Amino acid sequence: MKDDLHRARTPIVLLLVMIGLLIGSYGYGVEARALPVLVAWTTIGLLILEVLVQAGTPVGRRIERFLQGNVDAPAPPEPVAIAKALTHAIGWPVLLVGLTVLIGILPAVLVYVCLSLKMVGGKSLPRALAVAVAVTVLAGLLFEWGLSYQLYRGVLMGDLF
Repeated sequence: MKDDLHRARTPIVLLLVMIGLLIGSYGYGVEARALPVLVAWTTIGLLILEVLVQAGTPVGRRIERFLQGNVDAPAPPEPVAIAKALTHAIGWPVLLVGLTVLIGILPAVLVYVCLSLKMVGGKSLPRALAVAVAVTVLAGLLFEWGLSYQLYRGVLMGDLF
């Protein structure tokens, strides 16, 4: 139990920091605080889930199984080949930036999340696509509708919308 709480110390500290930032955000004007408050509340929610997972609670284990699949016996980390490390460090960000420039932020997020979950995360195509669609819809609702912020449409898609 003590070891589980020890593992949860980093998300607990981050949770306290985010609560402080949230309290500070409410001192801004109504429009100025919209994004910081949204980000703070979202981060607090995710950190609470992380504390539950790191503390080894029954709810945390269910969350971890749902998100990761079968995690009964974690394998020790293997050394990563330099080519694979460079692909992750350079290739994936270049892909995201290139897609964003060409087709815009939301379609780029959809493609990027789906490909990364399928190719790197080893998720099934339906699961990767479902998560990618959910992330894209959430981002679109958050920025386009919730914050009335028009996201970049891309060089190829800009004239269509």
